[in-house]
Amino acid sequence: MNFTTMNRFLFRLLATGIVLVGGFFGGSFTAAQYPRISSEVAAESARRDQLMQRHSDEAWERALPVIEEWEEKGKPYIPWAAKPEDLPQAEIPAFPGAEGGGMYSFGGRGGKVYVVTNLSDRGPGSFREALEAGGPRIVVFNVAGIIRLEERIRIRAPYITIAGSTAPGDGVCIAGDTVEIDTHDVIIRQMRFRRGTTWVGNRNDSFGGNPVGNIMIDHVSASWGLDENMSMYRHMYQPPDGSKEEKLPTTNITIQYSIFSEALNTYHHAFGSTIGGYNSTFHHNLWACNTGRNPSVGMIYDFTFANNVVFNWRHRTTDGGDHRSFYNIINNYYKPGPVTPLGDPISYRILKPESRRAKPPVDDYGRAYVHGNVVEGNERVTADNWDGGVQVDSIGDPQTILPSIRSEAPYPHSHITIQSANDAYEEVLQHAGATLPKRDAVDQRVTESVRTGRVSAVAGASVRQQLSNPNYSDKTVDEMIHEVSLGIITDIEQVGGYPDYRGEPYSDSDGDGMPDDWETKHGLDANNASDASADLNGDGYTNIEEYINGRDPSEPKQAWPAPHTYRDLWNSDPDLRSRFERG
Repeated sequence: MNFTTMNRFLFRLLATGIVLVGGFFGGSFTAAQYPRISSEVAAESARRDQLMQRHSDEAWERALPVIEEWEEKGKPYIPWAAKPEDLPQAEIPAFPGAEGGGMYSFGGRGGKVYVVTNLSDRGPGSFREALEAGGPRIVVFNVAGIIRLEERIRIRAPYITIAGSTAPGDGVCIAGDTVEIDTHDVIIRQMRFRRGTTWVGNRNDSFGGNPVGNIMIDHVSASWGLDENMSMYRHMYQPPDGSKEEKLPTTNITIQYSIFSEALNTYHHAFGSTIGGYNSTFHHNLWACNTGRNPSVGMIYDFTFANNVVFNWRHRTTDGGDHRSFYNIINNYYKPGPVTPLGDPISYRILKPESRRAKPPVDDYGRAYVHGNVVEGNERVTADNWDGGVQVDSIGDPQTILPSIRSEAPYPHSHITIQSANDAYEEVLQHAGATLPKRDAVDQRVTESVRTGRVSAVAGASVRQQLSNPNYSDKTVDEMIHEVSLGIITDIEQVGGYPDYRGEPYSDSDGDGMPDDWETKHGLDANNASDASADLNGDGYTNIEEYINGRDPSEPKQAWPAPHTYRDLWNSDPDLRSRFERG
């Protein structure tokens, strides 16, 4: 979510003396006191945002000729995509193990290899240089450590693969500001985005943006955001005729095997994620120690949420959507934690569908298949997810509304391998997040907290002074300090701050992004950079992709099933079309 618009809105209200309140905590209403923003902070925030936008526009102008050149080569830029079929699909998966709506993203296949060789915010060999470039590109790392961003990075040119697993030693971590996806055909794997900053003038996600589609997020760790840890569900398209900007769904998106933990509650907004789209799949992820949006459904259309783990929420689990939404909530594991109000309905909520946004309000919901989910400690809801696990804020009697929402069979969705909730719990705790080149201390601590049910955050002596700056009431500050001990942090030092990421660069004589040792082992030429984009076994994956995927490029070609089209899924259920096309 972009902070600038919200900042201006808040500042206008605060300038007139209006104080915003809101937020449900369990069954009671608690004031969520948003910070008072001085005119000086608002002005500085606007200045920084304008500077970031200028830098981004300059990078876009440099990238545009390359984008246009590749368009002639069959790699078009399609910012208007609004339906799954608007974006071409690859013939092979993004990588072996890719599943769901984003399974057939092209990423940067066949493009230029960018090797990140330093930890600088910008310049040659930097992370920013690679992300802001044009044309298909594959980004690998030959450096370890923390890359501290001085301002947001917007990925605007399509066709990019970012492979954090290639970094030496402990790997890399992106800190300081946000990385935003504002394009299509993006594959991001084995990356850490831990924003960590708490300045009131810049309250953004750790990772997110306005992605167009063909998005594959795999084994990502995102934490310590000030708005949310990660959000992806829509993009804004400006028609070339200058007409009104359009809000369009992100199409063909998968987020899998990722961890979204410990959003910062510094400004009473420790939220996990807003996710969704059109042909959207979210499986084998962990949301831990976020007060709400675990996750929130941010778009209409289909929403497949399977084999995820949610731990230690305060007032919201999975909610959102509207009367055109189709939810598949399948075999997830919900584990209340220290901050979860046991006995309150929120402690066993699996899904809260939202109704049509109409005035006056009406009871008009989407449809939901909710099955096989486990709520630890609640045998009743675990045995029958509809016996209290699906909750609505209805005008009438919820018991008469729920049957109209309930589906006895799952809605069509892109292919994923679904486990039982208990098996998924173990799978996620062992394998989710950025595990290559190795899992860092943050994810080790978070997954151990999920397993034991205990958290280790310590508020510290300066927390009261820190939280008094935004002019919260004493009662609110007391509540926030108490919740630190329950796992809802306001500053990264309460959980030890950033780990030390170390590693020595590997030898890469030709600078093609593949280590000399690996090339020699697999029969490639360590002095010929062109073999990175070659395909030794003809399976469709270039040699550098085989390196990223941990596979032998000389192994026999593997047969992959032909990609389905989402139109096939759509046509298999006529109720989908009729509801999607409703106003």
